[in-house]
Amino acid sequence: MTATQAATTSSVLADWAREMTWADVPEQTRAAARSQLISNLAAVRSSLRLPVGQALTAAFGSPAQDDPNRAAQVLAALATAIDFDEVAYSGHVSAGAVNVAIAEARHGCLDGEALLTAVVAANECAARITAATILSPFFRGQTNTHTHLASAAVARLHARRAPRPEWTSALGLALGILAVPLHHGVVTSDLKALSAAAPVRLALDACDAAAAGLTGSESIIEAPEGLLAHLSVVPVPETVTLGLGRRWHTDTLTYKRFPGSAYLHAAFDCAERLHRSHGPLDASRVRRIVVRGSLLTWQLERKVAPFLTGPGTCAAAATLSVGYGVATLLLTGMFGPADLAPAALADEARWALAAKVDVVHDWDVSVRMAQATSPLGEALRQAGERALKLPELTAWAGDDAAALLAALGEPEESFAEATMAIGAGLNMELADGTTVTESCAAPIGSAGPDTRRDHREIVRRKFLSAGGSAGVLAELEQLDLLDPSRTRHVVNAAVTG
Repeated sequence: MTATQAATTSSVLADWAREMTWADVPEQTRAAARSQLISNLAAVRSSLRLPVGQALTAAFGSPAQDDPNRAAQVLAALATAIDFDEVAYSGHVSAGAVNVAIAEARHGCLDGEALLTAVVAANECAARITAATILSPFFRGQTNTHTHLASAAVARLHARRAPRPEWTSALGLALGILAVPLHHGVVTSDLKALSAAAPVRLALDACDAAAAGLTGSESIIEAPEGLLAHLSVVPVPETVTLGLGRRWHTDTLTYKRFPGSAYLHAAFDCAERLHRSHGPLDASRVRRIVVRGSLLTWQLERKVAPFLTGPGTCAAAATLSVGYGVATLLLTGMFGPADLAPAALADEARWALAAKVDVVHDWDVSVRMAQATSPLGEALRQAGERALKLPELTAWAGDDAAALLAALGEPEESFAEATMAIGAGLNMELADGTTVTESCAAPIGSAGPDTRRDHREIVRRKFLSAGGSAGVLAELEQLDLLDPSRTRHVVNAAVTG
């Protein structure tokens, strides 16, 4: 780039990310990244116990294999196969960020600090690019392939200390090809297991190509026919580089206690509490269960409902179903990876109770969701009046849309106090006429003050419940202090031990 050329979005992002060091990362953000890695490894271990995980390793090999591209691909598949991965404002950043960094650490003998620094750099770049495109049709979630492309490319580039031309070319090549999973395929098959893995592998191929001299478009993000224009109804390009080194998107992470979409977890928390207070229930005792959810929860249920066929439902559709998770929790008190195994999915009692679950939209829950940082509030604040061009917003808020936007205030200067508030209420009408209720403003593990205090314990329980050892966990919690040899040993043990 000559002195007379304007800096492109990719070049500004690349210049910041490639120079970022662990010393630049605030301690709160460092702690979040450590928990992110532990939570991701727990998701990998959980999938390995299921038929989908066994099929993935049969197809692509061990997640601890020596080929870093293949290892990252299978790790990403395992981490996302049952929707047990972390989410941030904005997007499912771990699939590429954490798993590529792990594969690179094993391959390139990185120490723990370098591994975690690559994770944070990848989080920041991928979340920013996704935030710039989020005002678009809802529910791309894990199928937001540009999130995986960006996170995987940046994790690789940072881990290998790639020169600047490789950064912009790799990002240009990776983001220039968007594989888009089809919803029908996701909810009727095992396609979900490939929705992140395929773009992760594509991004790593782009990095290899850039290292060999292939060039990518440096203006791929903001060009008139580039990424933002292609993906978003209301592009917000300034979001990509706003507050670099000040607004740490890693601080917005939500850590899942249950497999399945984060839009469902508040209802799951409600069902878990009801089981504790009322004990196991069977369908014959229940007349009706009403879940009062946000717009996102309600619309997701409508989107997946045609594909919920009782015991014939595939695991991926079950991860998007309010009813299946709520029914499982009311019956057993738990909802985990084992509840997505064939035997659990074939349980007639669960589906009989799930059939009695209705999801209704609650305006107040949606407003509280929009007032939080994630998943939508900050994007609406950043866009301001531009967001009125989003059909989903005007269809939801109608004549109140402008007032709703105005009440959200200005964009956040920092994400140190970020929140995610996809709440829910649950009313259960019993056959004897009794009605019991429970509500949850924000599920356990979602971004906010409680999670900033408790995330270490949340992910500890998740890792140990996935069969991880306490000794390995203790080393993962201080990964940034480990040398390359110990780092390789610990991440191997975390995956396969």
